[in-house]
Amino acid sequence: MKKIILLTLLLMGFGNATKYEIVHVKRGGSLNVREIPSTQNSTVVGRLYSYTTGIHVKECVELESGAEWCYINVPRGGSHLEGWVNSYYLAAMTQHANLSRVNITNFLNNFYLADEENFLDKLQRFYSFPMQKYLYYKNISLMELRQKKVRFYKKWPQRDYHVSNVKILKRTSDYIDVQTTVHWKVQGDEDYDMGKDIQKLRLIPTKNSFKVSALKYLRHTVYPKPEPIIIDENVTEIPLAPVEEIQNIVEEDNLSAATTVVANTAVGQETVYIKAGSFFSKINNNYLASISNNGFPYVIQKVYQGSKVIRRVFIGPFESRAKAQESLGLVRAKINNQAYIQSSIK
Repeated sequence: MKKIILLTLLLMGFGNATKYEIVHVKRGGSLNVREIPSTQNSTVVGRLYSYTTGIHVKECVELESGAEWCYINVPRGGSHLEGWVNSYYLAAMTQHANLSRVNITNFLNNFYLADEENFLDKLQRFYSFPMQKYLYYKNISLMELRQKKVRFYKKWPQRDYHVSNVKILKRTSDYIDVQTTVHWKVQGDEDYDMGKDIQKLRLIPTKNSFKVSALKYLRHTVYPKPEPIIIDENVTEIPLAPVEEIQNIVEEDNLSAATTVVANTAVGQETVYIKAGSFFSKINNNYLASISNNGFPYVIQKVYQGSKVIRRVFIGPFESRAKAQESLGLVRAKINNQAYIQSSIK
């Protein structure tokens, strides 16, 4: 009888509350969402992070063990995640929780995650229209936003965004101004860009969430990348292969004697390289010459990702990690300041 009363109260609580948030999960941690209400032989269908809010509970059950599990539905970008979680980790959101930093962070993570997907119709639920474009009192319509997004999505069909910082700038009874730091990478057929944005957004509180009414770029940073030009026809490119097949192969392009050195590394011995760059297009011949002119041999590895080809340049091999470390300073000073040591070609 006690279990029945507990379950009845639990269902009454979930029935009356609109949305829920994650509790009892440490900051930065996550909670598994499962296919069935059990931790035994149950597939994990997704994860809820400690800042997750806006969770809708559809039903709850009590197991013979006395544990209560609930079937939940939660926004995830432009789509939803559904599955079972233990009710111990759920708490009804209060009015204070609706306006909390946790709820704001959860909304912003979903806002940027939705931009990774190709669901323009779902994306519009994050915006309030007409939108105050870039906080400069110039409205933007839904049609204008759609046109802008379509052009961007066609150019960069693969997109990845990561929110590293959220700062609340101002709160009023009508809106909340926030500043975000977003690390991003976008890719097209033969090109890519990556960088960091600092943005200011104006959020309009709704019943359990927010709408973006304005957005402004405070800083837009694009990270530099190697200059892609045409590779010399005499350079042989090495296809992707196991380490054992690569250890005794080097490039020969007649640029200098240093390039024709052959590695005699024994199988089983650690092979050490310095990774000097990755290219989505042909490699600049002057770039390869700079490696040879500084006295280094190198190999070029082709990696196929679908229809795309990535060319990776490795300097070496070196007899030991200590030898590679001795050369790393010169490589960074003369060839690529972001070069690093790699134990083998993967």
